[in-house]
Amino acid sequence: MTLISADNDFAMWAVMLLLVALAFKLEKTTIGQKISGTIMVITFGAILANFNIISPSNAVFSSINTIGVPIAIVLLLFNANLKKIFKESGPTLIAFIFGAIGTTLGTIIGVMLLPLGEFEAELAAIFSATFIGGSANFVGVANAIDFKEESLMAASFAADNVVGVSFMALLIAIPSMQFMAKRFNYDAKDTKYDDEDGAITKEDPPFAIERAVFSLGIAFLIVVLSDILSEMIGYPPIRLLILTTLTVAMATFAHEKLTKLNEAFPIGIAIMYLFLGAVGASVDIMTMIESGMLLALFAFTILSTHLIVTLLLAKIFKLGLPEALVGSNACILGPPTAAAMAGAMGWKSLVTPAVLCGTFGYATANFIGVLLYGLL
Repeated sequence: MTLISADNDFAMWAVMLLLVALAFKLEKTTIGQKISGTIMVITFGAILANFNIISPSNAVFSSINTIGVPIAIVLLLFNANLKKIFKESGPTLIAFIFGAIGTTLGTIIGVMLLPLGEFEAELAAIFSATFIGGSANFVGVANAIDFKEESLMAASFAADNVVGVSFMALLIAIPSMQFMAKRFNYDAKDTKYDDEDGAITKEDPPFAIERAVFSLGIAFLIVVLSDILSEMIGYPPIRLLILTTLTVAMATFAHEKLTKLNEAFPIGIAIMYLFLGAVGASVDIMTMIESGMLLALFAFTILSTHLIVTLLLAKIFKLGLPEALVGSNACILGPPTAAAMAGAMGWKSLVTPAVLCGTFGYATANFIGVLLYGLL
């Protein structure tokens, strides 16, 4: 028996929306930035469900999964302009591609070395996707392959975030390591990366309700078209790849109009947070703790391989250390953290490439994750 019954949809929507709002608020605090919003949302959902405040069987969760997730993926891809990415990213994009190769190789090595059990193919798919694109791709691929082991998914999210945050700290520390700086001929006093022409200085226009509604309308239309095409092909699970292809094509060839819809991204993130809260609510906390250590080791294996491959290939192909590290960050952690690191390290000219490469990850990670699932 739960405090909010399984059939009380309005109360559940109220709880979930307020939960996401709280996570967004806490993300702006010092502690929240270290923990990350994804971990907070999953944890809050798990606490509410395990203390019998909400029911994991509520129909709201089904709606978030079946309707919200594909819409969110489309909204998050509105900036995936491939022309701009290839034109302006340069060496950082090359480093990103090296990182994607390292992530894929690390995933295969992890599957070979660790006893991941009956869901090893699913785990390989979602971990490779999240370490090339981000949490949105984690959710998208899980949805595409119909992976519904919520406790395992929550443990995977926890491993992803904890190991991922530690990895970012390592990336920030690498330039100060003398042996690494020497191998890449990196000088922290070099003004090569101080040019602000590549930095994003333009402020986004204020929120506009008409653009927000229009963004949602376009997203629903793309999902409808993806459903029609997947039914014509005779393989409904391919819907995710079709909607990704359609959105990226539209973002590439109609980028001038889509870039004005700056409301799309935050709406997509909010929906994704609702999904993460639903995942948390379906978690058995003890199962998550028991599974978490093995998955953290899996994540560590992937990221270790990723870093070794990225730095080795960057050295061979004579890429700068900043480009290699920013490309790695964009691959593993996504556009916001990569851009933040570039700015904080004084590599202002790499801020825009960081965002573009991370967006490229959004556009490609789904395909790589689903491909690995198929192969395994």
